[in-house]
Amino acid sequence: MTAPARSLRLVGQAKYRDEAEALLNGPGDAALVVRGRARSVIMTCPDGCGETLVVNLDPRANKAWRLDMRGEGVTLYPSVWRDGGCESHFVVWRGVLIWCDRFTSGNVEPRYNPDIEKRVLAGLDATIPLTAEAIADAIDEIVWDVNRAANRLVGKGLARSWKQDGTWYFVRADEEDEG
Repeated sequence: MTAPARSLRLVGQAKYRDEAEALLNGPGDAALVVRGRARSVIMTCPDGCGETLVVNLDPRANKAWRLDMRGEGVTLYPSVWRDGGCESHFVVWRGVLIWCDRFTSGNVEPRYNPDIEKRVLAGLDATIPLTAEAIADAIDEIVWDVNRAANRLVGKGLARSWKQDGTWYFVRADEEDEG
C-alpha cells in the first residue's frame, strides 16, 4: 500500500473501461469513459490500496454522480464511499481529495471565494427548504462550493439548516431569526 493521494489527476479519456484503466499509473489517477456523453470515471483508488474504482456518471444506469470540470480540476458529487474493499470515503472537489474517514489530518479544502455567499443567499427562500444541489443548479455553481457557502451563512445567522432523512436542507433566515 502506498501513501494516499491528496488530489485527483485526470490523465485522459477513452471509449471503454479497459482503455481508460490502461491510462492509470497510481493513486489519484483518473480517466473518463466517454461514448457520446461522459459514462464513468475510472480511477485508481486514492487510498493506495491498488484497486480500480468505477464511478458511474450516467443516470440511465442506476445511481449516478455529478461531474463538474469547472475550476481547478474535477469535482464529483456526492462523495465516493466504497461499500467493500478498503471502504474509503472521500470527496473530490476541484481536483482536491478530501478524506472523510481516514487520512483527514492532511485535508485542505479548495480556495474559498466569499462572493459566492451573496449568490447562495439570493438563491435561498425563507419558506421552501432547498438542498445544496438544488441551490447549485439554480445559480450554476459547484455543489461543494454552495454547501460550504450555505454553511457559512448558517454560521452568520443568515440561513438555517437541518438534516432530514440523511439530506441537509437550507432556508434563508427570516427577520425574526436575524434580530
